[in-house]
Amino acid sequence: MLCRMADADIWDRIRKARDFSLEAEKKERERIAEADTAELQQAASVRLATRQSVREALDVVLDEDTSPPGAEREA
Repeated sequence: MLCRMADADIWDRIRKARDFSLEAEKKERERIAEADTAELQQAASVRLATRQSVREALDVVLDEDTSPPGAEREA
């Protein structure tokens, strides 16, 4: 017998994954600000871009917008 999650549980898990990615974005922004070499700043920037892409994709699935204030969002 297949175990199936309730629809609400699936959406909650997607939302938690999106929120986790949003928190990780904040940490990467802090790392960029605190980086003392160009290499560290570049590495944090790449990680930030990856986290943003994940969050934006999950926002599309959830039909929500969690973009930070001042961030541009494509229509």
